[in-house]
Amino acid sequence: MIKTSPFTTSSGDYLAILMGLWLPRYGWVVALPLVVCAVIGATLDVRFLFIALMLLFIVVPMLMSFLYTYYMLTPEARRAVTRKVVEIDDGKTLRLVYLPPEKPVMKTPLLGVDCDSMESEVDIVVPASEVIKWETIKKVKYSSKFIIYILDTPRLQFILVPYEAMPRK
Repeated sequence: MIKTSPFTTSSGDYLAILMGLWLPRYGWVVALPLVVCAVIGATLDVRFLFIALMLLFIVVPMLMSFLYTYYMLTPEARRAVTRKVVEIDDGKTLRLVYLPPEKPVMKTPLLGVDCDSMESEVDIVVPASEVIKWETIKKVKYSSKFIIYILDTPRLQFILVPYEAMPRK
């Protein structure tokens, strides 16, 4: 059994891995209309170049916000960025033991409002430990910073384990 040291994953890293997994699968749906409009605009009618630019600067950011709300604002995404220890029993289970944050989380006071320092600390609810059976892990991928355990679920979910958290041999 392998037990990692405590770690957190940033939401930026999570989004980068998500885009790396999502773009090869669905990126052509976004790129195809752009390329078609750009080619038609360059060869036949320049107005199609403007359509390509509208797609690029209006539609693509809307799709990015959809990805953010669909994937990043889920309880599963919170699971990925919460401080934890992962216990890997290769071929059997992946156990996620959630930990409280290292530093106390403080409320941000409103501008111009005095806040009592005793009331400024926020209580964080730590989720219960979770066991993921190996059969629900569809694939294990390796990136430059993470081991990515892709889960077999309706939504694209994965667990990121940084190489830094793995025990040294």
